[in-house]
Amino acid sequence: MPPSPSPTSPSPTSPAPTSPAPTTSPAKSSSRSPARVRWHWNSALAGALISAILLGGITFLWRMPKPPPVAIHAPPAAVAPTAEPTPTPAPLVIFISGAVQAPGVYPLPEGSRVVDAVEHAGGFAPDANVNAINQAALLRDGDQIYVPTLTEQPSAPPPGLSNAAPAAGSAGGLININSATLAELDQLPGIGPSRAQDIIDNRPYASVDELSRVPGIGPATLEELRPYVVVQ
Repeated sequence: MPPSPSPTSPSPTSPAPTSPAPTTSPAKSSSRSPARVRWHWNSALAGALISAILLGGITFLWRMPKPPPVAIHAPPAAVAPTAEPTPTPAPLVIFISGAVQAPGVYPLPEGSRVVDAVEHAGGFAPDANVNAINQAALLRDGDQIYVPTLTEQPSAPPPGLSNAAPAAGSAGGLININSATLAELDQLPGIGPSRAQDIIDNRPYASVDELSRVPGIGPATLEELRPYVVVQ
């Protein structure tokens, strides 16, 4: 009769005993759960706060009154300054006599010359000595022009001199540059007070040609003065 197995010896076919599955400790689980809850709660609060700020800003901007539209005006057109009218100068009144077609008194515009006065007098007479006067000389108000004939010397006063008797510094209507006064020399064409004083300072003169040594008197001015001056 075979021996009966011992109740304490394990059966060769019996499965090995398994160890129980590890379980989470209740203490550890409870220590992480409140922190996670607080993180979710703080995140929710932060999101709500940001949303409230954004909503408030949008509402403020929406309700803020709009600025009035900016009106753009074109700049005013520049006004050109009104030019003041230039006063019209009074005409010159001159007297022309001698060998011209119509001697007389004529009004001439400012800046006129001897040749303009001759034209107003109808031109030269056939016997006029046209080379005895300076036709390019500028006229002044009150000037007298005398045009000599070919048979007479140019002894009449030049433009600017009256038809009165010769002064102490003149001879036969000509200006003696060795004895004429400053006022007499100032009346010569092209000679002002300053140049008249230079003529006096450079006296005496042996001939009219020596006027060329006076500062400011060149060949053209000398030829212009020659019919009206003399040396004595």
